[in-house]
Amino acid sequence: MTEQTKQAPYGVAALPELYKQWATNGMIANIGARMVEASAGTLVLEADMTADAHGFPTSRGPIVHGGAIATLADECLATVAFTLANEGETTVTADLKVDYLRPAMPGRLVARGTVRHRTKRLAFCEATVEQDGAQIVAEARAVIAYVRA
Repeated sequence: MTEQTKQAPYGVAALPELYKQWATNGMIANIGARMVEASAGTLVLEADMTADAHGFPTSRGPIVHGGAIATLADECLATVAFTLANEGETTVTADLKVDYLRPAMPGRLVARGTVRHRTKRLAFCEATVEQDGAQIVAEARAVIAYVRA
């Protein structure tokens, strides 16, 4: 089988349609996350964070609340693990660590995730969250579990 005729993994193939459903309500809809690109073991999401919905007031003006940044990172990590899911599996976060490097301002945030290693039941993933695709505002790592869908 050549590289051109090889089928995409189940998770990559199923993700665009599933993400449309996931993005209509709940936390994904709240942060307005959109899938920019996905391939086996890599993912890019973006979200427009507003001061009204995701802001935290400071003396220098609103910044994006850390919980909204963590939500975007977690969504990216669980979804990048899903790119390697088999049919009948879904992903859940078993452990999440977020390091905040600097404040994020309201506007476009980009999350880039990768799967570092996958076992039968777990994926070890990492992600960065960038301010409008430039300066990194947070780094995250997660252990994602594969469970029956």
